[in-house]
Amino acid sequence: MNTDEVKFKEYQVVQPPHLYMGFTKDELMLKTFFLLSIIAFASVVIMGVNAFIHIITALGTVLIVHNLIHSYQKWKGYRITYESPTSPMVAGMIVGLSMPIASTFEVTAGVAFITILVFKYGQGKYFQRKYLNPAAAAKVLLLLLLSIMLFFENPLSTGMIFHPHHLELNLFTNEGFIESMWIFQRAVLPFLGIRLPATQSLMFWQTHGWIGGACGILVLIVGAIGAYWLRYKWRIIVSSLISMTLLSITIALLTGGDILLRIAFHVFTGSFIFMVFFMATEPQSTPMPGKSQYLFGISLAILTFILQLFNVLGGSIIALVLLNIATPFLDKVGFKKPYGHRESKGGK
Repeated sequence: MNTDEVKFKEYQVVQPPHLYMGFTKDELMLKTFFLLSIIAFASVVIMGVNAFIHIITALGTVLIVHNLIHSYQKWKGYRITYESPTSPMVAGMIVGLSMPIASTFEVTAGVAFITILVFKYGQGKYFQRKYLNPAAAAKVLLLLLLSIMLFFENPLSTGMIFHPHHLELNLFTNEGFIESMWIFQRAVLPFLGIRLPATQSLMFWQTHGWIGGACGILVLIVGAIGAYWLRYKWRIIVSSLISMTLLSITIALLTGGDILLRIAFHVFTGSFIFMVFFMATEPQSTPMPGKSQYLFGISLAILTFILQLFNVLGGSIIALVLLNIATPFLDKVGFKKPYGHRESKGGK
């Protein structure tokens, strides 16, 4: 072992941004995986076996790619990127929970593959920092590719940004909004046979949409525990949720609609509530200064709300990726510059 290798093993250069949170990265990832597993279990109960297959497909794809890369790096004597599989496991779980239940399993495998290979390993290797949230960036990339299928004879409609069904919705008027809620009124409680109204379905028992948002209230509770326990960026969470709630109330008042139903749809739809807690708080791809986090959260809510109104499938992750790109600039907002003491003339 030469001198440079000895120095490398003794001293690890940590690139900003970084924080000391009182526990190791592996501990953070394991605890996050535990919280995600609670949401995953509830999602499988509500959405059924297909939800389980999506989650296992995403986890399996990520772990296979991780193990192959890890073995190759070890064989070649390269620096090991991830000594532990905990971080890839969290990425795989997030992919599985962020997929719409109506997506094909091939799409889920594709998103998981791009997440781990391109935006987890590749992004870290070539940029030394994750500028884009891996799962969100992978979904946006694949959705764009699938949307190109519109120009072919048999488009793959499941997973497209502009889904044919979604284009028929009209969320700008109360009548159009109510008519659009029919898909959430199909939820029936098992054994009891009770059909839930859209408001209750959106908050407690979603059978349509993101797998991780099957029970919005549970995501809110588990996410709040994570924000306190694991020190997630709570300013982003709070500012996003408050902003989206205010936007929901505003449009309900303007259209003369049901305020509670609007809040249930815009806030508790899985693509927003799950994304806010477990994707928008990713340490490296989101701002560090407190003021920047508030600005990030408010902007995330506004962009997501606008895209929701225009029926853009996956609008929340598109908004997240756009703001990830802006993070290096947002990091400069509210950044405290060092200041010191200037001697007066004459040394007095």
